[in-house]
Amino acid sequence: MLKSVFVCLIAVSMPAIAQVSITENRDRIDVVIDGQPFTSLHKGDDANKPYLYPLRSASGKPVTRGFPMEQIPGESTDHPHQRSVWIGAEHVSGMDFWENEPGSDRAHKGKIVFQRVLALHQGKRKGDVTVVAAWVGPNGEAVLHETLTLTFYAGTERNRFFDVDVDLKADKKIAFEDDHDALLGLRLATPFEESHGGVVKNAEGVTGADHVRGTHSPWADWQADLGGEKIGVAIMDSPRNPRHPTPWHVRPYAMIFASPFAQHDFSKDLPDGSITLEAGKDLRFRYRILIHPGDFSVAAAFKEFAAQ
Repeated sequence: MLKSVFVCLIAVSMPAIAQVSITENRDRIDVVIDGQPFTSLHKGDDANKPYLYPLRSASGKPVTRGFPMEQIPGESTDHPHQRSVWIGAEHVSGMDFWENEPGSDRAHKGKIVFQRVLALHQGKRKGDVTVVAAWVGPNGEAVLHETLTLTFYAGTERNRFFDVDVDLKADKKIAFEDDHDALLGLRLATPFEESHGGVVKNAEGVTGADHVRGTHSPWADWQADLGGEKIGVAIMDSPRNPRHPTPWHVRPYAMIFASPFAQHDFSKDLPDGSITLEAGKDLRFRYRILIHPGDFSVAAAFKEFAAQ
């Protein structure tokens, strides 16, 4: 009797094991779901910007490209600034916070400098981390501060998903210029490339990178065969975002950007899409990234996201 009571007391006093575990390390923040690594937020000293790498499916398969973080045989080595998943903008009042690798010779490149973790929570169904980064121009002056919240959900045995909530607050008057290289970028793994059989489509059913590029749509989904498993990576644009539904910048080599500032850049019939922020003003964007089996309904998942 005493033994059974003792066992019950231990069971009550022990904390429940979190399904979503988030741990800060020196150079990255690791996310583990159901005991399996999902992704890491790298603080970006090696890249001049924070980035998520890798992203994995529920079955553990990487869905983002390894280069330049890893050298994987047969993988492309173009565009080293396209690091898995990242946030930035190539034209901000003449400064480049996108194609800004340390090895780049661009005189106008800036840095997105990780500063601190504001909050970190983990739990049975979800976990989140909020970080602050400074966008520092080539003269060493911060022109805006980014507050980024990543919320990771336990998902199911078949899918994984997380939210990207980014707030950009100007330290001085700045302009996000009309250009397709901004704001959320993904470079997917080799099987997603069209030359390897990958297929991208948007919410309206438009298919193929050359056709999806420049279209405005609430979501885009890229599917591929990964070792006999059909997997999709969908990116969803919140209805509360400026310029929703966002235009998409897509290339056949499994690159996709949510590009809210690009209007005239995609269509010469549209007005300039630049957005100017006065000092102290901010812009907020929210996205959801879903890694799912091929037969999963992205439209239904978007409807759920949009209602939140």
